[in-house]
Amino acid sequence: MSRSRTRIVAALACIAFLSPLAGAQTPRVLLVGDSWADFLWQARSLAETFALHGHPEFVELGGETTVSGSEASEWVDPAMLGLIDGALAANPTIDIVQITLGGNDFLAGEPGGGWYLGMPDAGALYVAIASDVATVVDHVLALDPALRVLLSGYDYPNFVDFSFAFCLAYCCSMDDGLGGPAPLQLNSAIVAMGSLLDGLAATRPRLAVVHHWGLMQYAFGFPGAEPPIPPGALLPPGDSALPSPIEAMWLGGDCIHLGDPGYAGVAESLWREYYHFAFDGIFRDGFESGDTSLWQPSPP
Repeated sequence: MSRSRTRIVAALACIAFLSPLAGAQTPRVLLVGDSWADFLWQARSLAETFALHGHPEFVELGGETTVSGSEASEWVDPAMLGLIDGALAANPTIDIVQITLGGNDFLAGEPGGGWYLGMPDAGALYVAIASDVATVVDHVLALDPALRVLLSGYDYPNFVDFSFAFCLAYCCSMDDGLGGPAPLQLNSAIVAMGSLLDGLAATRPRLAVVHHWGLMQYAFGFPGAEPPIPPGALLPPGDSALPSPIEAMWLGGDCIHLGDPGYAGVAESLWREYYHFAFDGIFRDGFESGDTSLWQPSPP
């Protein structure tokens, strides 16, 4: 069965005040992946963004196919791939599968076979992660020639300002497993790993990739810096020597997850870079190729 430039900071404010979605709704997107996919699903960030841009009739699904803590290496298992198959079979109107995977494989650190500071052959790890992601992508693409896949990436973590509660939960042990890298060291490795995914899209016409590096720096700025860095001052991919601002993180203290406003910004980025074109046939604005001429911060 077959299946411009908007302003991120303004969207963050608008989305928060949208009334509940109403009317007949058609699932068009299946979210697949780890906690970044799960948080986006739990907040219904895509549905809110679609409504904001004139498409309240389109929604995403992800209740069975977003698994916090999951790794790309786990999703290549037939049982995990079967979750995707089942969700698509039950919802034939879905024509886009949005996947976020690889972050947990990377962040597993030295104890879990992930990246760590001083790793002698990080490139082999990046290739292995990209290969597992490619297996999931190719599985989806083989199901139906009308299906498209969107790989949605990550923004920089914050292993600098996280709270004591999140230290106890997982941030401190995770940072230790990574070898305590400085933001520039960690972010550079994250970009190097994520950039391999672009190569997948070059050979798969129905695959697109959207990265979010520096998006939170752009949207939130760094109000506590000296001097303060206002929203809109750092254009994506931002300053890789800095983390994502703590104001963007979950409960104002997480090291890897964003809060709802942050994921609203991710959804807005996905709209601008992919869904605007997928739903309306309007070409993308050049953001991924580095054209920032149309970027401007939200007015106060």
